[in-house]
Amino acid sequence: MAVCQTVPLSLVRCSGTRRARGLEVTGTSLSASLDENYRVVGELGRGSMGVVYSAFDEILQRKVAIKLIRKAFQTDAFRKRFKFEARAMALVSHPNVVTIHAFGEHQASPYIVMELVDGQSLDSWRGKQSSPPDRQASLTILDQICHGVMAIHAAGTIHRDIKPSNILIDRDLRARISDFGLAVHDGQGTKDGAGTPGYIAPELQFGDSTEGATAKSDVYSLGCVAYELLVGAPPFTADHALGLSVQHALSEVPVPSDNQPTLRAFDQVLLSALAKDPRSRTETVEQFRQSLANAQAISLDPVRILVAEDDSDFRDILNLVLRREFPGAEVECVADGWTALQSFDQRPASVVIVDLSMPVLDGMAVTQRLRSGPNAGSVAIIVLTGSGGPREWQLLSSLGADRFLVKPVNLDDLVSTIRRVAGERSMFAPA
Repeated sequence: MAVCQTVPLSLVRCSGTRRARGLEVTGTSLSASLDENYRVVGELGRGSMGVVYSAFDEILQRKVAIKLIRKAFQTDAFRKRFKFEARAMALVSHPNVVTIHAFGEHQASPYIVMELVDGQSLDSWRGKQSSPPDRQASLTILDQICHGVMAIHAAGTIHRDIKPSNILIDRDLRARISDFGLAVHDGQGTKDGAGTPGYIAPELQFGDSTEGATAKSDVYSLGCVAYELLVGAPPFTADHALGLSVQHALSEVPVPSDNQPTLRAFDQVLLSALAKDPRSRTETVEQFRQSLANAQAISLDPVRILVAEDDSDFRDILNLVLRREFPGAEVECVADGWTALQSFDQRPASVVIVDLSMPVLDGMAVTQRLRSGPNAGSVAIIVLTGSGGPREWQLLSSLGADRFLVKPVNLDDLVSTIRRVAGERSMFAPA
């Protein structure tokens, strides 16, 4: 005999097989009769007030997610909040925000039918990555999250609960913001302390301002998410929620590059988004997004470029072009490979440009020695040649050279190549 437990929306959990108003349940799956349109497959997750199920839309023949209020919270106040959540979602149409399909009630139980994202939460994704996660993937995801929050703000809504578990990532790393359960109208002035410790802006819990939730409080939450993705750990940790909230309100945010030196370009971006005083915080999500993009571009530029070229005229040209194109980088040009290695030993370079044919030590020998040194993984090596061909490049590649450019070199191509290989090698930089 099947054993079933009744829950809201006529959901039943069964140990056998039965039909619920025409919808079949097999094994331990769930079934719901919502206008006889949806077949519920299983539970996706639950929060303090709601439960989300995966389901199948029998009419439109597509997978969906169904969210409903947990039975203990089916009061008039929570029903009103639930309806506001549905309306807030409906106001936003954006590829980085979960789409709502329908809102309804069944036997006095309200439910939301929405897009089912085939993937995982950002929380789960980050847990499966190295620490910190892949920077390029993280920045791509953060850019999408920013676009989603910008769309929410443009619709006149403050999300108030931006955190990794409320951001869904599909198999193509496309991000979508979900869970509008704490959303409010922009300008509503809500300051009830609602939110998630570790991501809620300090002024919403301890501030004297009566302004309440604003776009800047969402910026703070975004800053926490970005910090966690780029650094590999949240800005603060504590054993209990109150201690965590107090740290966000009173403690200085650890400088990101103190933990990850290659994040120096992101220091001010993250610290500005996490300013405790909203008046000192990054003004808008768009500004935060653009600041991240600018920092990313800067972080890909080399810090020090070392050139070994025996042709004095070409060496002078390279010196002028590289100083102009990389004003923030130190550029040093020497005439032979031996001097280049001595200079590198004193001050390692992020990019080494070396001529294949040089006196004392040629490009082959320099490449081999650089790759056998302590900074082997982080240095980008570009070899220039006026006589070498495929055989030389095959050997250089086996020794660890990143690129092989034939003279006369197009200087624009050289500059773009430097940026590309410096970015590729930056992931090998030691913490």
